[in-house]
Amino acid sequence: MNRVEEFIIDAASLGKENPLPDMRTKMYVRDGKFVLNPEMVAEGGYHFGEGVVANMLPYKAQDGYDRNKKPTKIRSVVLENERLKAVFLPDYGGKLWSLYDKKEQRDLLYTNSVIQPCNLAIRNAWLSGGVEFNVGILGHGPFTCSTMFTELIGDNAVRFYEYERIRGVAYGFTAYLPDGSDTLYIRPRIENTKSTATYTYWWSNIAFPETPNTRTITPSHAAVTCAYKENYYDVHKESVPMVNGVDVSYAYRGSRAADWFFDIPKNTDKWVMAVDPNGDGLLQYSTRQLIGRKLFLWGNTPGGRHWNEFLSEKGQAYLEIQAGLLHTQLEHVELPANTVWEWTEAYTYVNGANEKFYGDWDAAIDECWKQIENKFQGGAADFSALEKLDMSGEVKPLYQGSSWGALENELRNAHGEKPVSQIYSFPYTQDETVQEYVQLLHKGYLPCRSVEEEPLAYANGEYFNELLKKSLSVPQGDHWYTYLQLGVNEYTLGHKEKAEQAFKKSIEKQPSIWAYRNLGMLYFHAYQDNEKAFTYMQKAYQTTLGDTCRAFVVEYEKFLLDIQKPQVCVDVYERLNDTLKKDTRITVYYATALVEVDREEEAIAIIRPDMEVPDVKEGETSLSNLWISAYAKRIAKRDGVSVEQAKEYVEDEYPVPYGIDFRMSGVKIKKDKGDNEYV
Repeated sequence: MNRVEEFIIDAASLGKENPLPDMRTKMYVRDGKFVLNPEMVAEGGYHFGEGVVANMLPYKAQDGYDRNKKPTKIRSVVLENERLKAVFLPDYGGKLWSLYDKKEQRDLLYTNSVIQPCNLAIRNAWLSGGVEFNVGILGHGPFTCSTMFTELIGDNAVRFYEYERIRGVAYGFTAYLPDGSDTLYIRPRIENTKSTATYTYWWSNIAFPETPNTRTITPSHAAVTCAYKENYYDVHKESVPMVNGVDVSYAYRGSRAADWFFDIPKNTDKWVMAVDPNGDGLLQYSTRQLIGRKLFLWGNTPGGRHWNEFLSEKGQAYLEIQAGLLHTQLEHVELPANTVWEWTEAYTYVNGANEKFYGDWDAAIDECWKQIENKFQGGAADFSALEKLDMSGEVKPLYQGSSWGALENELRNAHGEKPVSQIYSFPYTQDETVQEYVQLLHKGYLPCRSVEEEPLAYANGEYFNELLKKSLSVPQGDHWYTYLQLGVNEYTLGHKEKAEQAFKKSIEKQPSIWAYRNLGMLYFHAYQDNEKAFTYMQKAYQTTLGDTCRAFVVEYEKFLLDIQKPQVCVDVYERLNDTLKKDTRITVYYATALVEVDREEEAIAIIRPDMEVPDVKEGETSLSNLWISAYAKRIAKRDGVSVEQAKEYVEDEYPVPYGIDFRMSGVKIKKDKGDNEYV
């Protein structure tokens, strides 16, 4: 049966979205630069570098959260039968929060004990645990912390869906739990109803508890892995499970964070198991469209262990097994025009307390096949039957998502095009962020906001570009805000010069922090002209909102460090109000600037071992780098050596505290001042 429930959990608020449009020209480790080993080049069949997006536009960042967790009522949709209870969170992308096997009295997934957003997704905010369904763009998708349209289907299914604005596709999934079944079925759907092809992406991200004995098994003898370098991915293929004397199928044995994308033979059915001798075990299998299987591990560096706990609570540890449309998570695939892709996944319990899982790799794979056959004989749908499962039923709407799908349908109808979906309904909702653009479409002009107000939303695409230009032709729409929105839209279309002209026209109409800032970021990212960028960012700072808008202050402080103006960064911080001075992200930038202007002792007094920066980013090493740089300067002055020499052995005397260590790989430990050892 399906039903709605609420539960109480300690949760941090998402806060408000960042009002500043993303003006980057490349996203962190998403800029499409890959170095492949010769074997992979010769093999072919990969899609590295295709369909890469430069930024998250038109979405705004979700970075307003903190770490102040308090008991919070959370909405959920439950599928439950005699065997399983599956809990989904409609307000967090439809995430499968937990999957409990009542007969075995076990959670089949790693279920987080709190809701704590952290900086790992395209739009920043992300939650660990459960199963997350990611669409469209490399990484954790744009809806991972957003409300989805939610419908109950018959008595045994629930459906979640939304309109994805970057790719211009409708996507969703139906979860189905038949009476008596010990298996939960998921049927994702991606629709491209446009007359042109688009790129897409899909990975189901499955969290499983990690212990020293947890093993991941899949029918593969090779895997693609990658090392995250400063400006590119180093991608190569390894034979598995033994790599450099380590069995990488045991996540706990990995010394550093790693991705293992298993190469399953083309004509082999696709599955992956995570098992533990204590009896925990999960089998995920699917129809063959979902060709990829992955193991992600955090590693055993202090930073990797810290990430587990930072995302949850002390003592937590998990790994991820994943399933995707392509061989690796670093690729996009072209979805043809007027095409719908659907496939089916299955999630079910297996008993991990089977010694045959933990010895020889081939023997373990054979034993997994036997377990799978036993599941099928016990009534679970086999590979060929997955796509035939009937998940239809009476539709009962529950929750509403955004209004962007409704607005897109109106635009497409006006241009004689098909709606965004054949089956999903996209009504207008209580989503106020879209109202300005609804007026633009219906009345022919964009309403004017005060320059003191934050922009509500941003749009993308040629249709909106046409409407914004028409808005400028009528008196009611010829104002600074239309030019600002036009500039952002031109930027999403890759028209740098047109964006620049629009922002400058916006300033001519009425100066604003928003237009000055956008010009500054355009010159910084697109033109790489630091001095002009600095001129415009200074002008933005000098507006009435310049030292009170938290999002701008954060960006400005980092920008000043990036262009090597640490003294200006110090000056800006010291003029801030007390509230912003207490912001830990801003404080970290201030302390970094203090080190660079040789005020390292003041920085050391600021950097606490338990200092929490809520939005520290996956892969970010700014906190550990700050600690090392500050103490290296102290040692250099004391011992009469260079700062670079001091950095080589600073951690002997001043080890980076666990509470600020987020280094995921390549941590260098000095035994003494002459020996290097890497872990």
